[in-house]
Amino acid sequence: MSPSGQPAMKRAEIFTYATGTLNDAQTELVSFIIPLYAVALGFGPLELGILVSAKSILPSILSIHGGVLMDRFGTRLVMLMLGAACTVMPPLFIVASWFPTLLLLQMALGMAQSFGWIGAQALAVVVGKDNPRVLDRFSFFARVGVMIAPTLAGVMWDFLPHWISFAVIGAAGGAFWLAIRAIPPKAVGEDRATDAPRPPFRLRDIMPRLSDYIGAIGLMAVPIVAFVVVVSSVRIGSALMQQSFYIVYLKEIGLQATFIGLFVTLSQMMAAAGTLSGAWMSRFVPPHWVFLGTVTLSVILIYATPLFGSALFVLAIAIAVRGFAQGASQPVMYTILSRAASRETQATAIGLRATGNRVAGITLPILMGAVAETWGLAATFFVTGGLLLLILAGSAIAIVRQKRDETAS
Repeated sequence: MSPSGQPAMKRAEIFTYATGTLNDAQTELVSFIIPLYAVALGFGPLELGILVSAKSILPSILSIHGGVLMDRFGTRLVMLMLGAACTVMPPLFIVASWFPTLLLLQMALGMAQSFGWIGAQALAVVVGKDNPRVLDRFSFFARVGVMIAPTLAGVMWDFLPHWISFAVIGAAGGAFWLAIRAIPPKAVGEDRATDAPRPPFRLRDIMPRLSDYIGAIGLMAVPIVAFVVVVSSVRIGSALMQQSFYIVYLKEIGLQATFIGLFVTLSQMMAAAGTLSGAWMSRFVPPHWVFLGTVTLSVILIYATPLFGSALFVLAIAIAVRGFAQGASQPVMYTILSRAASRETQATAIGLRATGNRVAGITLPILMGAVAETWGLAATFFVTGGLLLLILAGSAIAIVRQKRDETAS
């Protein structure tokens, strides 16, 4: 790279880290506040589950389309529009206390945040093409956002008017937009004057194309891509529990929102440490086994929560180790998927993985809510956790067979 291009790349790297931090921070703020808001409004467990799942409805349908748009028209350009949406929508929650209205807002904001995360990951892959450590750092800085957010959210909820929480969420969206704006277009291949021309944008490009979906789903024919998509969907199930009924459980055993926020922050602090260990572990153990093993540990520890009762020390150890495992799985997941997909399909592959995550994001919270409504809160942990472990066992069998076939051929 020419000396003149080095400052632009360094600036792009720094602000790419910022997009990950701010997107994850805003998403975590929403995820923490919404269950508490739902309880304050008097919603039942099933309504809470539906509300949590609402953020994944549109991404489950449109994540592939979002990735395709970024590959086609430029990730930075699309993300600027998403950043504007993430700024404007959160304050609207302040006046929305009717369940259908909250449902629609959750759907729209969830889509903008999900697409923003796809874009942030795609930027990290592009910026880090000559430096693999960028992905580890990106994962770490993304965790910084979710380290700060839970404690901040808990303190705001306990000691300040509730509207301030949603105003701060909107401010995080504004900072996300500014970070994207600060990334030099030429550093990410979007300089109109010097880079390859992009196709002209037409209104009909907003609508998804069947051919794009067929092409993206075709990536599932690559076994390692299918493996990442499935295990990633289970991985998100661990986060979904922490963002919903885990908070409700801690509330039921008598903890205040501030203390709950500290628990979640502990998990995210350990996750940040975990992101820096994934590449190291992959030196000794094949990446696919690191990914599968850390996700399995994360699932076991969060879904076993009722077994720990109200023993705060045990709960703290469990959530800390769970966070470390969840964090360690993240950069390994990115590395596996980036190696399996071509440069031209990076955002599309990320969109495919995000689609699997969002399908899980729709089905699992509703399942959790239905089980809680029928058999109680503890059953929610055990039934859902058992289902996820069965899926992981199937994934382990599939990867063993694939590696055995590769060796035989």
